Amino acid sequence: MTQSASAPPADTTARIARIRLHPLLYTMPDSHAYGMARGLTAARGATLVEIETNTGVTGWGEAWGPPDFPAAYLGMVEARWLGARLTDHSALFHTLIAQNYHFGVQNGLMALLSGIDIAIHDALGKELGLPVHALIGGRAREEVLCYASGGYFTADPARGLGTQLGRFAGFPACKIKIGRGAADDAARVRLVRDAHGPAMRVFVDANGNYTLDQVLASMRALEGLDVGWFEEPLAPAEEEGYRLLHARASVPVATGEALYTAFAFDRLLAPRAMDVAQPDLALVGGLSQGRLISQLCTLRHARLSPHVWGSGLGLAAAVHLVAAHPAYPATTNEADPPWVEYDVADNPLRDEILLAPLRPVQGRIPVPDAPGLGVEPDRATLARFRPR
Repeated sequence: MTQSASAPPADTTARIARIRLHPLLYTMPDSHAYGMARGLTAARGATLVEIETNTGVTGWGEAWGPPDFPAAYLGMVEARWLGARLTDHSALFHTLIAQNYHFGVQNGLMALLSGIDIAIHDALGKELGLPVHALIGGRAREEVLCYASGGYFTADPARGLGTQLGRFAGFPACKIKIGRGAADDAARVRLVRDAHGPAMRVFVDANGNYTLDQVLASMRALEGLDVGWFEEPLAPAEEEGYRLLHARASVPVATGEALYTAFAFDRLLAPRAMDVAQPDLALVGGLSQGRLISQLCTLRHARLSPHVWGSGLGLAAAVHLVAAHPAYPATTNEADPPWVEYDVADNPLRDEILLAPLRPVQGRIPVPDAPGLGVEPDRATLARFRPR
């Protein structure tokens, strides 16, 4: 008597059942506009991405940009991703961008895929009972260092740099905007030094408003002021300029908030044209691309410091990425641990939309241990910031 073949085990893998977008917009009076050397803004926007699985788990992520920026691509993505296994997210991502290579990657599609990727990691963590950092390499540190990001240019001079300096108190480092000329750059850094002394780490950010000769002039003006890094000295597409600059720079070069995917980072990391990589996880391709960039930093002996601008979901994702980033080549004595950006301007999209937002204490955020990202949106608050 022959035994009948046993039936294959049922496939219980969690699958994507629904993708929902939650556009968010916070507007201010024009007199409160603030920003960078390239221009000011009186609005902040983001899109939260909600993933629902067939097992009843919900994951959340963030897509960068104005609320309508990623929405145009939702139908195309849903056609390919609905019903897919959560665990297949990397293959799905690369297949989609390979099939649509004519689009390029600097667009709303990448912003949407970034939000979906973060949400999938959140859902996977909840499915497995693991925090996100455990899914992307494991916890390398118990807490992450944050620097206070501010020092903006403002529409109202009465709200300028001098009135913003108090917001840096309690942080070990800060970042201010520069980019309106070498003399002004030095004057702004001196203002910070006068207020907070030599112990405060000071970073500067030109937001790509300079040409190569102007950057070098600014760096000369900043000599003796102990600037920790010079962020976005050149426009993002100026790859050759970054290679030329790095060979002559007297200040460490940081960039990356406007670069899409690890491919773009590799074009600057491979020739050692940047010292600090600054991916924005809501734009670069999510935590999966963020992990690749983290690994490139390890391979190239560069530093990692994610850019964070939007909502509390993006901040949580950045905390997990930095938590999993190894100290290599350091062991017990990490000379300069990776930083997470913490914007100290008023931002209700970070401070009000989560049930329990992540907040730094003395410039440090404990790494969440709860499954997934460790934060949850407040649905009632999301409705308050939905664009009318």
